[in-house]
Amino acid sequence: MRLKLLMPIVIVAGCLPVVTPAAEAIKPKVADALAFAPPGNVTFTGWIGEEIQTCLKGRIHGQIISDLISPFAMREEDRLWREEFWGKWYTSATLAYRYQADPKLRAIVDEAVRALLATQTPDGAITTYKQASEFSHWDTWGRKYTLLGLLAYHDLTGDTKTLAAACRHADCVLAHFGPGKADIATNGYWNGMAASSILEPMVLLYRATGEARYLQFAEYIVKSWEGPQGPDLVRKALAGTTVFKMFGGPDPKQKGYGSGGKSKAYEMMSCYEGLIELHRITGEPRHLEAARKVFADIRDTEITIIGSGSSWERWCNGRVRQGEQVPEWMETCVTVTWIKFAAQLLRMTGDASYADEIERSAYNPLLAAQKDDGTWWSHYNPLEGPRGPAPEQCKMHANCCVENGPRGLLLLPALACMSGSAGPVVNFYEPATAKLPLPNGGSVGLEIKSDYPRANTVEINVAPDKPAEFAVSLRLPAWSRATLVSVNGQPISGLPAGVYARIARTWQSGDVIKLTLDFSVRCEKEPGQSGRVAITRGPIVFTADKRVSLSGFIGEGKVVAKADGTVEALAVQGGLPAGIRMALDVPFVVDGKPALVRLCDYASAGHTWGEDSTLRVWLPQPLNLANPFAGLPPPSKKH
Repeated sequence: MRLKLLMPIVIVAGCLPVVTPAAEAIKPKVADALAFAPPGNVTFTGWIGEEIQTCLKGRIHGQIISDLISPFAMREEDRLWREEFWGKWYTSATLAYRYQADPKLRAIVDEAVRALLATQTPDGAITTYKQASEFSHWDTWGRKYTLLGLLAYHDLTGDTKTLAAACRHADCVLAHFGPGKADIATNGYWNGMAASSILEPMVLLYRATGEARYLQFAEYIVKSWEGPQGPDLVRKALAGTTVFKMFGGPDPKQKGYGSGGKSKAYEMMSCYEGLIELHRITGEPRHLEAARKVFADIRDTEITIIGSGSSWERWCNGRVRQGEQVPEWMETCVTVTWIKFAAQLLRMTGDASYADEIERSAYNPLLAAQKDDGTWWSHYNPLEGPRGPAPEQCKMHANCCVENGPRGLLLLPALACMSGSAGPVVNFYEPATAKLPLPNGGSVGLEIKSDYPRANTVEINVAPDKPAEFAVSLRLPAWSRATLVSVNGQPISGLPAGVYARIARTWQSGDVIKLTLDFSVRCEKEPGQSGRVAITRGPIVFTADKRVSLSGFIGEGKVVAKADGTVEALAVQGGLPAGIRMALDVPFVVDGKPALVRLCDYASAGHTWGEDSTLRVWLPQPLNLANPFAGLPPPSKKH
């Protein structure tokens, strides 16, 4: 057997979305490092897979389409955001169909487009806004989501009538904005970021049609950012301006600091997603560099331990404020857009650190936000206190996060196993099956066997359709400080964390890769110097929850940690309340006595959406003692 290890990996492959034959000449100047798995070729069979099935039943199939269409038919809007709900749900529904090609769902997505297109006006507009109020408030933002939905359907089906309708819809936008017309960088809300985030679908429309006017409009948008009142997103990012200060966030000592001022998180990241799409087409290096720098700044200054950020949907210098009672922590729309932003950069660069961020966000705030039956989602994700349902918005039985949450969840299968220039790339270790094309023809099946993230051992059965030489690349998570890997029992040594291990050899059916990940339980210090700590294991953050922890919570109890920050916790096997997926018994000293306090995974915490499941991530300052139980009776379990 010939075994070769190459790292870190840089892969070149094709990219999505698929373009129509008419636009085959529109090739990106910059090729993606990684490509999504083909539709239907990855199936989750574990924890995320269960959540997806719940979402399909409760939210995707359960959506009443007429509720989303009627605002377009009535056109009574003059200030709110009813317009976004169809596009958010619809892009989720097309992702769902790509995951699982259910004929009933196909009928739903067909009808949802047909009904929407019936509302298109002679001038091409598809909007919920009154004619006199067009392009005011949230209208341009909403038109972005409509355009994304139409493009998703065309990408799925190749339907030329839908693409033509998308062009007419976009041309209506072009007729309103541009040189000598209205300035998109000052339109609507949040320094023009909401309106100008239409950049992303405009680039995709150019890819699909080859019509130069859409590329020209996309470049106009970015140029308009440099205007006197524009958001100036490229220059600020390249200059290293932190996102919290991009739009005059208030001084921490001033009242209102919790809101983060004008730095609207969700809209800002949407603009950078569009900037990456533009980079693919033009090759302008400043655009990718700006996106990478701002992503790193958000990660380092805003993202909390669970993998999301923002207060009232705005950047708030949140990383160092996790010990505070920050209002309205971490909107689900921000979580989803953070995952999508990371996915864009993962595809473009092949940098494993982006997959690490996606995993953390997916297993913590994203899964936490979905209701147990999938019919609704929470709006915010607290670090302390109760979680609650998202409120109905715009006088509809709808909410931005309820329609948007599934987009993040249903994107995960396409990211789990991807294609690179050398062969398949495994990002997630959720139990799954996958089938991916090989660089030199043929395909390979991957069967991921695990109880991840409950257990740290993973077995991957590799089954090419015939013996072939290629590389299987494995993400070695940054949190796994010592990952063990073997192929057919032969160990591979010298594997650093935080990169891809690329194992190149001649593979044949029956070959087996085994991984053992470092699941040490760790005591993480709160970055804001509050003295509090949080408990993590692998990608999972563990939290107190009234249903599993000490009655009245843990008072002044202290976690018992070793000097290296590890904790000798015990995984709980069975006997958990309904809805709790994972739990650890963690050593504490409570009222001067040793005890084992039970903590559960963050995604399960708070799931009654009431006071009975109040949660708490950041725990009292730990004890770092060699033997804190000396002279005391053995610790007792108290739940």
